[in-house]
Amino acid sequence: MHIAAKYRKVKNLYFDSKAEIERLQNTLAHQRISQSRTSLDDNEYANRFDRLDGAIKNVAFEIRQSWKAIPSWLGGVINSGAEVKGGREMTVVGRACISRWVVDEILEKFFHPALDINLSTSLKTIEHGIRKNAPPPQSIEDDDALSAKVCNWRLTTLDGLRDSIHGPHAMEYRQRLSEHLVKQLVDSLQMHLHDPSPPGLLGGIQMIVDITVGLGANLPLESRDVRVWYPLPGERFDSKFMRGEVGLPPLVTPTRGPEGEGEKLSLDTNQQSHIMESGETSPLPPPAPAKDDKPLPAGKAGIGALPPPSGAMQNKEGAGKKLAGFNRVKKALQGSTHQPTNLNLSSSSTGQQGPQGQQQNGNSGSQAPLAQQQQPQPAQDPAAPKDGDRVRLAGFMACEVRGKLILVKAPVWL
Repeated sequence: MHIAAKYRKVKNLYFDSKAEIERLQNTLAHQRISQSRTSLDDNEYANRFDRLDGAIKNVAFEIRQSWKAIPSWLGGVINSGAEVKGGREMTVVGRACISRWVVDEILEKFFHPALDINLSTSLKTIEHGIRKNAPPPQSIEDDDALSAKVCNWRLTTLDGLRDSIHGPHAMEYRQRLSEHLVKQLVDSLQMHLHDPSPPGLLGGIQMIVDITVGLGANLPLESRDVRVWYPLPGERFDSKFMRGEVGLPPLVTPTRGPEGEGEKLSLDTNQQSHIMESGETSPLPPPAPAKDDKPLPAGKAGIGALPPPSGAMQNKEGAGKKLAGFNRVKKALQGSTHQPTNLNLSSSSTGQQGPQGQQQNGNSGSQAPLAQQQQPQPAQDPAAPKDGDRVRLAGFMACEVRGKLILVKAPVWL
């Protein structure tokens, strides 16, 4: 009887605890739903970023032949003299400069375009300070908690400023901000362009600013932590947020690195041209001349010099040199492939034992690894970008809902 009473008590506590857990879960779900705000659909965000990318491409193409100097932060990733040619490389430079400016000077600088410029800048600084001054997250849960803290502060601030955002001066503040940003972007580009500027520059920049300001008016209203950033040169390639692009001319004169690095590139090029000119198919460099082969002093070539050999002697000496060079290349190749050759010979001799040998080793299973080695392996593109590679240049920004989904992948060149 005593045991039955304890059992009923434990059973009641279990069901009471279960009911309490369900009640707390429902309360938390309703709270999340009430706080969940979405200004635009994910597809609409993707479409607006796509329009922004197209507008930036148009302006970059229009000014590709108007550059007089490459911006300093792109000096190490753009070929010297590219601004004179004004080709595809400078189109990518224009995309990079405008995209980075849009992120740094609009999306990361102003809290909301319908507010006074000074107030909007101060609020955005506070928003960045919440994440900057927080301790580094040690887990995914910590990062989610920090994102929730930032979002709650932003939504609470917007609730307090609702009258100002939808007030009579909102459109005036937004128009004033657009004019200010257009002038700043034109001045930023004009520093590196020839005079006069292309005729369609002002109209293209106005479109870029209008699309970006529209994004800046909707992104703060999200209850999600939306992150927009521009990958700088030298950052590691991450296929989750970036996509590799091709078609950019390779660097002909790379930046100075360790001592002798630049000389190594020219030396390799000279060796390759020397091998191509000599007609040799071997990858080995030509043998170094003997130490005793010293050039004769100028003006003394005829003193004590042997007469030039006849035609037959020249043919014999040429044939002997060719044969000696062939023997050296053959010995070098045999020495480098000595061990794999023996392995292939032993395996081939094992496989050519005849019917009796096959019957004896038929149940040993020794042919399975060989069959697996003979299976064709899928070809991998050596030029495909891999995670960890360094970014040379990015042509647009990346956008993600932090920790949930990717809205825009940044096009990058490696």
